[in-house]
Amino acid sequence: MSEQETIDLINKRFDLNLVLSKYEFNDYDAENENYIVEIKNRRKFYDDKIIECMKLFKNYHNAELKEKSFLYIVTDEEGVYIFNISKNISRIIESKIIKTLQPRNTDFDNNNKMVKYVYFLEKNLYTKISLK
Repeated sequence: MSEQETIDLINKRFDLNLVLSKYEFNDYDAENENYIVEIKNRRKFYDDKIIECMKLFKNYHNAELKEKSFLYIVTDEEGVYIFNISKNISRIIESKIIKTLQPRNTDFDNNNKMVKYVYFLEKNLYTKISLK
């Protein structure tokens, strides 16, 4: 699923009028009058959903500066998972930061990895849209 397809699905389901960012190197992928949104489209299902600490703090800060909420959306072959980071920030940052070896970017070569610091997001923090 592309970022635009994800946005179209979310807009249709929740009537949010999200718009994809025009800037390739923006900190987040989409926004509307109430939200900034970071999208992670995964090619396969992972039971655990993670967010990089750097992305979490940067986009939470961006949302605060714009007086908006930060949504983090993960897609995979089983569904779309919507996390309201702003609403759950205290709970998320109370959990342990994990040092992990991850691909440098989404379109990756499996041998091109780097250390990233992440939070595991609790399963009870998301709204799920099933694709099956």
